[in-house]
Amino acid sequence: MKLQRILTLAALTCAAFVATLPAQEATKALPSQAEMWQMIQAQQQQIETLTALVQLNKQQAQSAQTIATNAKATASSTQAGLKATQQQVEATTLAFEEIGDSSFGAPGWWENTSVGGYGELHANFPENGVNDIDFHRFVLFFNHDFNDWITLYTELELEHSLAADGEEGEIELEQAFIRMDWTQQFSTDAGVFLMPVGILNETHEPNTFYGVERNTVEKYIIPSTWWEGGIKGTYRMDNGLAFDGAITSGLDVEEGYIRGGRQKVSKAVNEEAALTGRVKYTGIAGLEVAASILYQDDLDQSSGAGNVDADYSGLLSTAHIDYSNGNFRLRALYARWDLDGEVAADAEEQTGYYIEPSYRWELSDHYGDLGIYTRYSDLEYYKDASAKENEILEVGVNYWPTDNVVFKADYQNFVDADDAFNLGVGYQF
Repeated sequence: MKLQRILTLAALTCAAFVATLPAQEATKALPSQAEMWQMIQAQQQQIETLTALVQLNKQQAQSAQTIATNAKATASSTQAGLKATQQQVEATTLAFEEIGDSSFGAPGWWENTSVGGYGELHANFPENGVNDIDFHRFVLFFNHDFNDWITLYTELELEHSLAADGEEGEIELEQAFIRMDWTQQFSTDAGVFLMPVGILNETHEPNTFYGVERNTVEKYIIPSTWWEGGIKGTYRMDNGLAFDGAITSGLDVEEGYIRGGRQKVSKAVNEEAALTGRVKYTGIAGLEVAASILYQDDLDQSSGAGNVDADYSGLLSTAHIDYSNGNFRLRALYARWDLDGEVAADAEEQTGYYIEPSYRWELSDHYGDLGIYTRYSDLEYYKDASAKENEILEVGVNYWPTDNVVFKADYQNFVDADDAFNLGVGYQF
């Protein structure tokens, strides 16, 4: 059948070709049987070639369609997977953000947490006593901003290097309070904080004051370092005035010895609270003037033992000035306790003051600063059931190779005690 169709097609092709010739050329142009066979073979070859091309194009079209379909399916699957992955990433990120805002150890907590501290090593050489060396204080600060107006402040201290049974050392939590800045002018502190009295009680890092040991007046009269548990409010005015008011746990003083009455908020007897107020002025560059009053109605916390009236009350009054002008600085402080009630007459008034001029100059940008000072102190306090009086004249030198590192040397002349030479090194970060 296939050959018959080919022959028929060839005959029709020849007939059409002859019909187009003039009559006289028709007979002359008619091909022979051999020529017709060659033409048929050539046309067959062309048909087979064209058929093969059609089949190839069809296969390619089908392959292209399959590839396009597969590509479309793959793209759809990939897009769906990508979308699911993005959703998982967003969910994970949100979870970590929530954890970071509320959990210690999760990513982000350290961004709002700061660490600091200070320490000081003392070597004391009393004239007729035993020489000793002591790493007096090692302190760490850990502070954390919960948000832009609520902050935690803490201070953990190891005194005298080793805290154990029979050892001199102690581990103390000196500060742990929440500060809330309600406005730019007003804030509150709640927890364990340093009492707002004197110069050194709130700022006592070794690189901030002269002398190896802290001054005697702010040790026995104030008594620094002194902290209590309670709440304090602070209001600061634009003109440099600031007011503090606090209600806190109080002292538990036995026989009129003020320093021995610090309870350090360690299961402290709290039968009677202490009320404290302070006014401070810093409106002039280089000048700080402040005065504080603290009152505790029952200084020995005896009301809880069934006593209707307190054995004796206590009123602490302090005032100080801290003035700097160029390289010169002057500090002066006065503090006084008035005890009223059933207490020894020698303990009723306990007072102290000191005056401290100093001069500090820069050695060079590389080698830091050198400072010299002298301090005169006079105090009367009560301890061991007797009155203690002393006058101290002290001279010394501080060397700061950098602002937060200090080396110290001083000589103390006591009227009623052995003189002493002291060396020290301290740091803050």
